[in-house]
Amino acid sequence: MGRAQRRRKPHPWPRREKIGHEAPGTVLHGPPIAITCACGHRHSMPYGTVWTCPDCARVWDTSDVPREDYEAIRRITLRFRALPVALGLLVATIALFFILTGNGAAVFVLLPLTLMVWFTYLREAHRRRYRAALAQRQRWRLDSR
Repeated sequence: MGRAQRRRKPHPWPRREKIGHEAPGTVLHGPPIAITCACGHRHSMPYGTVWTCPDCARVWDTSDVPREDYEAIRRITLRFRALPVALGLLVATIALFFILTGNGAAVFVLLPLTLMVWFTYLREAHRRRYRAALAQRQRWRLDSR
């Protein structure tokens, strides 16, 4: 059997498309740190990594950020991510209760009503509180090496 005959079959599923703007591990390992170089180049990277600017060759090290401060921001991020998840679990539990008690029609009222209340009233208030909690934390000024 020659090389031309041993062709690989294409994979049956296309590659998964990344949805959203977050890097893998952002939720548990903390948000990325945004670096703006003196030359104007911007880059986001995880805590504890070293980055060299491709334009001016300055070296930036995010481990210069105090660990306690970064952990505080990570805890704030996790806390504010937990509320929408908890609300979703509560609504799913109530919907399951309605289904198991034979009142499945109530689910068709519960789910749209919950989504409407979340997107109309609660979501923006939740975002405001999240931004305010992050604004109370200090910003760091890293020096390049």
